[in-house]
Amino acid sequence: MEEAKSKPELGRNLSSRKPSRRVAFDSTLQHALQPLLFLGISYLAFLKAGMPKVNVRAFNITKLQVDDGSQKMDAVIGLGLLFSNKNDKIKLLYGPLSIDVTSENVLLGKTKVREFSQKPMNDTNLNMTMTLDNADVNKHAADDLKQDIKAYEMVFDVYVGGHIGFQVASLQMNNVPFLASCHQIKRMDVDFGRRPECAVKMFAFRPSTN
Repeated sequence: MEEAKSKPELGRNLSSRKPSRRVAFDSTLQHALQPLLFLGISYLAFLKAGMPKVNVRAFNITKLQVDDGSQKMDAVIGLGLLFSNKNDKIKLLYGPLSIDVTSENVLLGKTKVREFSQKPMNDTNLNMTMTLDNADVNKHAADDLKQDIKAYEMVFDVYVGGHIGFQVASLQMNNVPFLASCHQIKRMDVDFGRRPECAVKMFAFRPSTN
């Protein structure tokens, strides 16, 4: 009777050891991945600290004509942006950038900027003239925009989308998607030289303007 009881007890002891081996393996794997996870988070934090500041420096409307019958618009605007690299170690590499300017759901202008780079602790001014010819426009939105301009209450949005790269000594990382979003910028603030700041994010894309 005693021998019959001892066999199932031995079986239970053997089966109880299997989960402990799995727990030990999982624990070992977790400890092995922790340094990699820490390095990944630290690297992303380093890149985030190297992202540029973008400010709206200048804005003007040279031409804004709307044909009520055809609902077509001609526009010429000027935009000045200030890119600032505040990091003292990272060189920034900008890929081609796409820039859109909208107000009251009306596309005022769009353009592309060629590649350029920024040394550490450096500022770069981008001055652009954007022209729209015979562009589709919603008449009511255009009328609202004209009223805002006359009342000195105009606000506008600027989207700067593209890719950015980071270079530290011989190490280089390219083609990181980024987006600078400048929402509800008051034209009066820009006119008075206040240089509103844009929100800059990595791994972000600009919304469609269609």
